[in-house]
Amino acid sequence: MNSLRNRLSFGLILSLLVLLLAQWWLSSRAIENLLEKQLLDQLQQDSEALLAGVEFDAAGVLALSATGLAPTYQQPYSGAYFALQHQAEVRYSRSLWDADFNLPNPGGAQALITRQTGPDGQFLLVHSRQYQKDGQSFFIAIARDITPLRKNLLQYQMANAGFSALFLLALVLIQRWIVVNTLKPLSTVQAALARLQQGEIAQLEFKGPDEIKPLVDELNRLLIAIDQRLKRSREGMGNLAHALKTRLARLSQLSGETDQSGFSAEVQALTQEVARLIDRETARVRVVGDLRPGQRVNLHEILSALVNSCKALYRDKAIQFTLQVPDNTRLLGDREDFFELFGNLIDNASKWANSQVNISLQGNTLIVADDGPGCPSENLDALTRRGFRADENTPGSGLGLAIAQDIASTYRATLEFKNGNTGLQVWVTFKPGALV
Repeated sequence: MNSLRNRLSFGLILSLLVLLLAQWWLSSRAIENLLEKQLLDQLQQDSEALLAGVEFDAAGVLALSATGLAPTYQQPYSGAYFALQHQAEVRYSRSLWDADFNLPNPGGAQALITRQTGPDGQFLLVHSRQYQKDGQSFFIAIARDITPLRKNLLQYQMANAGFSALFLLALVLIQRWIVVNTLKPLSTVQAALARLQQGEIAQLEFKGPDEIKPLVDELNRLLIAIDQRLKRSREGMGNLAHALKTRLARLSQLSGETDQSGFSAEVQALTQEVARLIDRETARVRVVGDLRPGQRVNLHEILSALVNSCKALYRDKAIQFTLQVPDNTRLLGDREDFFELFGNLIDNASKWANSQVNISLQGNTLIVADDGPGCPSENLDALTRRGFRADENTPGSGLGLAIAQDIASTYRATLEFKNGNTGLQVWVTFKPGALV
């Protein structure tokens, strides 16, 4: 049963069925007990009325007058009967005619309530009790036919069952209508997904229950993350292609020059730059690994992978990297985004460092510092401008820090550049709760 609609309907039907069965049984028992209690009170009154007609003479002979009882005790098989036992003598009401019934012995002062079959197929409720009068002990049993009561109770139960069935059917139909209308927004989401696949829209629009809206919001967030990732990938490939194209054009230009004095040195420098660019992109793809957006990623693991990658890229400089980040630090977000963000910052620090790059975490702020020449104060604000290069003689495209700024803005983090005692410091401050 994979249908949500069927599951809700089945659950409601089962719950209502149990509830209505319990209601039917409890109401039947309550009415039966109420009617029986009223009948027992009447039997007790009739027993006391019969007790008033009991007299004994000096010899202890029983004299019984039933004038205080209702006329039904005189009519044959009327359903109202009594029996009085004194010693071995038993007297019955005229309504029993030539029949009789078992006289229960209460065995004490308390009344005994029993049920038994009576004359003419009747079902009797019997109230029996022991009495003392004029020094004599005797038993009085009053019986009443409860067959009509049971028939009326059965009719009520049948009527109650029919009404409960109709009530259940009405509730199921109403619930079905509610479920169908409540789940209609999912059809809207399905249609929006189809339009999204065809490229007609870029985001899902949803107006529906609050329980479904977080799912749509997460889908939209995922779409934004994928779009940004695709955009950065295209920009990265474009930047790499542009860099390679520029250097290949220079190689082609060198091949046609007549002055070959510096040809070998410049070709070697250009090929080294091309190799470094390719190694950088290859290493970035390799360290990213399995990407899962919106996860709790291990910050220490990401930074360690990036440090190892930069050690390999800048092995000629023999840079000493210091990583001061707790092993269990988790960062909420996209794994690839953080590789791109921190990769650009550590790569930039490695490029300018003389021999030392320090990476430390202070509260919600990650600091990447190098011991290079630093940056002129007037250029600090321009470092994240796309295409800006503080030193045109140093290889680079001027896009890395701009990409880092874009990613930081996506996570509402701030990117701040400062000149330290030696070199440049980059402060990445995340919003509260991003680091756990």
